[in-house]
Amino acid sequence: MNTGKESMGIASSIQLSRRDAIKGAAVMGMGLLGATSLAACAPGKGGDDAAGGAGAGAASWDKEVQVLVAGTGTVVHAAIACAERGAESVLVVEKDSAMFGGTSATSGGGYALAMLDFNADEGIEDTREKVLEYMKLVGDGRMDENVQAAFVDNANEFCRFVLETHGWSKWGHTSKAFGDYYELYQGSLDDAYGRGSWYPFDGGGQPLMAPAQWEAYRAYVDASDRIELAMGTSVESLVTDGEGAVVGAVLSDGTRVKASAVILGTGGFEHDEDMRRFHLPFPYYRSNGSANNTGDAHRMGARIGAQLAYMDTTFGNPYFDTQKEWEPGAFRYDKVGSDAFAPRGFPHSIMVNRKGRRFCDESTMYDTMNRAFGTYDTGTLEYVNIPGYWICDSAYTSTFLLPGYATPDELPEFVFKFDSLEELAEGMGIDEGALLAEVSSFNEHAAQGADPAWHRGEKAASANTLAMMSALMSLPGAEIPQSVLGTVSEPPFYCCRYVPGMMGGTRGGLHINENAQVLDVEGQPIEGLYATGNCSSGVAGYWAGGATLGQGGVMGYVAAKHCVEAAQR
Repeated sequence: MNTGKESMGIASSIQLSRRDAIKGAAVMGMGLLGATSLAACAPGKGGDDAAGGAGAGAASWDKEVQVLVAGTGTVVHAAIACAERGAESVLVVEKDSAMFGGTSATSGGGYALAMLDFNADEGIEDTREKVLEYMKLVGDGRMDENVQAAFVDNANEFCRFVLETHGWSKWGHTSKAFGDYYELYQGSLDDAYGRGSWYPFDGGGQPLMAPAQWEAYRAYVDASDRIELAMGTSVESLVTDGEGAVVGAVLSDGTRVKASAVILGTGGFEHDEDMRRFHLPFPYYRSNGSANNTGDAHRMGARIGAQLAYMDTTFGNPYFDTQKEWEPGAFRYDKVGSDAFAPRGFPHSIMVNRKGRRFCDESTMYDTMNRAFGTYDTGTLEYVNIPGYWICDSAYTSTFLLPGYATPDELPEFVFKFDSLEELAEGMGIDEGALLAEVSSFNEHAAQGADPAWHRGEKAASANTLAMMSALMSLPGAEIPQSVLGTVSEPPFYCCRYVPGMMGGTRGGLHINENAQVLDVEGQPIEGLYATGNCSSGVAGYWAGGATLGQGGVMGYVAAKHCVEAAQR
């Protein structure tokens, strides 16, 4: 295999090694990439035209690489794959000056994957037809089926690549608790688990959580003579030639980088207020996504005619409102209030809106639960379920911890205590009569182990989540109930506001094809430009545990394969 610079169609006249760049940065007191710039090629007049797509001939290059990768989250797999497949010069830029891995490195670390060699070892029976049918339904029939097929068909190869590259032993599960989130859809697996929450296991057979994984990825990048890493640096704009192909980019320090391929993995747009208002269908209040997720790739792509898709979607996850006072429209970064699995679905608790009515199966999985906030009340002209109100009684607190891992003896300021439901309704601004009637009806059925209104407890995910997550939320020595249903009748009562949020951020972005190439507004690939992760149009939404890492990793690998092979042809 010819892996030299010539095979990538790039001259090597101004190549500088990673070590030279680092040395230069230290000596000159400049940013890493600014230190590698050629003084005679500083950006001048006309540069903005080139960055905007008027033609690369107007641009003067400060640096030349084969592949430029933006981000260090799941897109790090693309950078590593490029190096492993023969690209000799890969520049990785990370917007954060200190945090390598972004949101990915702070995630749970599991990947949503399908059709792996490891299925048999895990006792999983699956077919390509079933998983593709399921993913199509999860994506509401909106998403590109060719991309879904490419994801499924490359998942196993991606997993083998990760193991071989890092010397790990296998992919497997740490728990069998979480199954398909939409188990009522055709194509879902009958077993309790299977496609979600796959973890790589190290050479000693231990599962690797996200911090350990990204520590290994960082170690690979730092040790590679083919990869240069620039922390605290971002891609500001893309440079195109006269045919509209991307031939490089301008970085945040003004450095112009020529590249045969640019792979974007800059995350979502959840921390850009305007983009949230423009694109999301109802107000969101929380995210655990990196504060650097401000839609950088979305804007860069739009400037050169890229198509944006599914911009109204998120990786949904509800949150307890951890503020004492209600602040309509206040969006915050938050991990403390995240309620991905518990305790909203535990027995002796209930969820209502301000009208005192239940509006969901409280025990459903987080992304499906989050969708319930989008109901628009045509009578009162409002999103009546924002905020929601989570209520529990003393039977709950005798077994489980309250939100914030609190007890009644030390209540956080966002957990409110009341001696009666009437006082709770008045204190929280809930319709009293409706609340009393709703709780009475709920209790009548819960005592019989039924929920005819919302079918709580009927899905496998309900019981499996209780079995797994109750250990994290139960008091020492407490006997864990077997059912997710339990009456809410024993005072005192406790209440928290409940708001829509995101697990990792938004999931709409640059429309990609089966090769992870970014498409223009006519649906044609923009040569030289790829996207993966939350800045791309993705695969199928929140289809299983680890959907963010799964789609980002696999499609990043697909992008690397395509761009390296294209350059070698």
